[in-house]
Amino acid sequence: MDQHSMFSVEPDLLPDTQLLNAGILYLAKDGTVAILNDISAELIGMPQATGSIVPLEMVLSEESDEYQILLHILNTECEYRDAVVRWEVGTDVRHVLMDTFTHQAADGQVQGMYIVMKDMGNFATLDQQTQRLERVATVGKVAAGIAHEIRNPLTTVKGFLQVLENRLHEGLMEEEVQYVEVMMSEIERVNTLVAELLLLSKPNRMEKQTFPMAELLNEIHPWIQVNAREHHVECVYDIPEGLTIFGDRDMLRQLLLHLIKNAVEAMDAQGSLAIGAKQVAGRTEIYISDTGPGIPYYLVDKIFDAFYTTKDKGTGLGLAICERIVADHGGTIRVASKGFGTTFTVSLPNETQSSTNLFLRSNAHSLSS
Repeated sequence: MDQHSMFSVEPDLLPDTQLLNAGILYLAKDGTVAILNDISAELIGMPQATGSIVPLEMVLSEESDEYQILLHILNTECEYRDAVVRWEVGTDVRHVLMDTFTHQAADGQVQGMYIVMKDMGNFATLDQQTQRLERVATVGKVAAGIAHEIRNPLTTVKGFLQVLENRLHEGLMEEEVQYVEVMMSEIERVNTLVAELLLLSKPNRMEKQTFPMAELLNEIHPWIQVNAREHHVECVYDIPEGLTIFGDRDMLRQLLLHLIKNAVEAMDAQGSLAIGAKQVAGRTEIYISDTGPGIPYYLVDKIFDAFYTTKDKGTGLGLAICERIVADHGGTIRVASKGFGTTFTVSLPNETQSSTNLFLRSNAHSLSS
């Protein structure tokens, strides 16, 4: 048999490896590598090769550090535990937690090495995300304190104004009633700001569940249509039938409302709003795209900062709230804008991935230090 040909691994060599949250490779002494699950196939840049045996040099360039690492493990038969390895395939850079195990025949001869690789992501990116999460948490605490301090006197003033309004009506003092209505309107604006500040602080309780994405869109569809008509914007939807999302329904509704409102307001007449979602590797990705002028590159890093806004009447809390909601769901939010149009992509873990993400987030700082 040609040593460089690809062929299938025997079924008994593939026990439940797909259930493991780690990549599994088997390096044989003849220089071939068996790709034992999907995660390992992704890690070596051959996503369609699960269950195949190929020469090591077909998998990785002989000049690459990754090839040299695996060759060293095979030649030295060294067993590692929790070794942190920088892993770069193509343009994808990440770090893996690597364990290695010898595979011996009955006579004690080493036949090969099992390589177990736990993908820990890119430490540089992980550190940036951790720092942003810490900033969001700090802003949330400040926001909660300010909101409660404002709400108490605000409630008192609003109550007395309502009593005064009724008495002025009874006394037929219509001009004074108008003054009170203006004050009530301004108080309502402050009350809206307080509500946003409370949203920015971490929710006290989140009731997460798995539900159809279409249900959530149906709830806010009338609101979307009204806003789209007001701004002469066309709406395009791309939601696969049966696609589900895991999270707190009210919080995710608020997230979509903020992102869609921003997208609609960013466009002139005849713009196009695209709302889509898809499943990607155990996660649900939602994207909101507009055909507006885009975000200048020098502002992209600022748009999630609390109280930063380019709008005349904006509070600058909308995207900060979005980031808080996504962070509390263990997800990520990304923005792409290259001179024309902007796309916000929200990636949320499915129910089976949620506990893993929570563990990684709680340990992210120690991993990156």
